[in-house]
Amino acid sequence: MRFRKMGSLVLLAIVIAAGGYGIELTRHGFSSRGTPSWIEKFAATTARKLAVPSEYWQFPNPIAASRENIQAGMEHFSDHCAACHANDGSGETLFGKGLYPRPPDMRTVETQNKSDGDLYYTIENGIRLSGMPAFGEEHTAGSDSDTWKLVLFIRHLPNPTANELKQMEQLNPKTEGDRAEEQQEEEFLKGGEPSPIPAEETHHH
Repeated sequence: MRFRKMGSLVLLAIVIAAGGYGIELTRHGFSSRGTPSWIEKFAATTARKLAVPSEYWQFPNPIAASRENIQAGMEHFSDHCAACHANDGSGETLFGKGLYPRPPDMRTVETQNKSDGDLYYTIENGIRLSGMPAFGEEHTAGSDSDTWKLVLFIRHLPNPTANELKQMEQLNPKTEGDRAEEQQEEEFLKGGEPSPIPAEETHHH
């Protein structure tokens, strides 16, 4: 009888807390700019764990961690992933800061302790209710070598060299304005008269 009463009190407390949280959201909105509450963090973390089928947890990376394969993963990451995750994997980018849940810092133990199969599945299939899209195509599970090379590079992210980060900057996607500025600088260094940059191409998002 006592346990039933305690259970009822706990349930009542949860309902009251949920109601209060709902009222707070109604008053202040649900912007991704705000700091998420522990309830949101718990829900997002739980959904993330449930997103990966158990069969992928034990998948080993079939691609050897050679310099060439890590380089290929780095190039792919620079072109497709760095806009949100940053070249160094920190997630500190304009797009990354505007997402919720925000991109994880891939250099931390939390990410590095995930299995290869877990990382592979996340890249291939994305995560619902987040900013992480599905990049994979329809194919046999675990067969995309480009994604496995990305996993190799993610393992390398805690220790990138200064030269690698500089190389990645050159591989990042560029706008027409960026290209025009580079052309202007190149013409100037060659001693020529730099071409004017059209006004509409100088604006950066």
